[in-house]
Parts: sequence; C-alpha cells; structure tokens
Amino acid sequence: MTQDADSDFSNDSNSNQSPIAGANGHANESASDNAEAVASPHKATDEASGKEVERLSQELADMKDRLLRNVAEMDNMRKRLEREKADFIKYSSESILKDMIPVLDTFDKALSASSTHSESGDIASFREGMTMVHKLFLSALAKHGLEPVEAIGKSFDPNFHQAIQRIESADVTEEIVATEFMRGYALHGRLVRPSMVSVKVPGGAE
Repeated sequence: MTQDADSDFSNDSNSNQSPIAGANGHANESASDNAEAVASPHKATDEASGKEVERLSQELADMKDRLLRNVAEMDNMRKRLEREKADFIKYSSESILKDMIPVLDTFDKALSASSTHSESGDIASFREGMTMVHKLFLSALAKHGLEPVEAIGKSFDPNFHQAIQRIESADVTEEIVATEFMRGYALHGRLVRPSMVSVKVPGGAE
C-alpha cells in the first residue's frame, strides 16, 4: 500500500512538473522572438543610417570636387584677364601711333625735298610741305579726340585760357583773347593744356 502511494505521489509530481517546464519553454521562445522583433527595427535603422551617411559623404565629395573646379576656373580667368589687361596697356597706343606713321612719311618727304630746294632757294615749296605735314598731324590727332582750343578773337574763358598778359583797350567791352603764345588742346572736350594768351580788357583812353 505504501509503495502504491509513493508511486502515485511520484506520478503526481512528474505530472505537476511537466506543465511548468513546458510553460517555461514557451516563455523562452516568446522572449527570444520579442528580442528579435525589437532588434530588427534597430538593425534596419542602422542599415538606413549607414546608407544615408554614405550618400551624404558622396555628396560632400562631389561638392568639394565642384568647388575645386570652380576655384581653378576662377584662377584661370583671373590670369587671363591680367594678361589681357597687360596687353591692352601695352598696345593701347597702337592705333594712335599707326595714324602718326603717315605724318612721319610726310615729314620724310618734306625733309628730302627741303635739301633739294634749299640749293635752289625755293622756300615757298618747303613752307607748303610743312603746312601739309601740320594739317595731316592735326587731322590724325583729331581722329583720336585731341583738338586745339579756339582762342584768338574769342571771349576769355579761364576754363580753357591762361592769361599771361593783360592789355587795356577801349576797343573791347569784355575780355577778349588778343594773342595766342601757345596753343591749348582738349581731349574729347576735357582740357589737356590751356592756351597761353594775352587778353584785351576794357579800359584805356576815355
């Protein structure tokens, strides 16, 4: 009777332990699944973050490359502009000097003729040649905006005339340029050198 009781007790014990063990097994599996479920979003987030970092790194590298290219292009442009500026300054007088060449040609011809005419005393021909050179020279200067300032017989203008002599005269009612000692010039209307003149001013005998 005792043995049967012990056997029943043992069976009851085993039967009581089995459900608990099975419950623990299911609990462990559930916990593992939950852990994987929790870890899975973090893993996906880490992968997405890694791809975003890689994309941003590539964009940064591209921007750096474009920046370096732009800097190089700007440096080349600066050097080209400096060369062009230097060439412009160096050859800016080319057009003026080119127009002066015919004047030199005329001078050469006049000087050559003067040596021939001086022997025969033909002063008139020499004077004519010099007059031609003078006109040609003034024409070349006018082409580039340099023109003489009108003076003799004009009203005295301190903006363009510099009086070095004043003469009282009853013949004038205002200051008039009487004599031009040195011609003045203006470049595109802006004074380069004033005319040196004598001026008649009202006064003298009453």
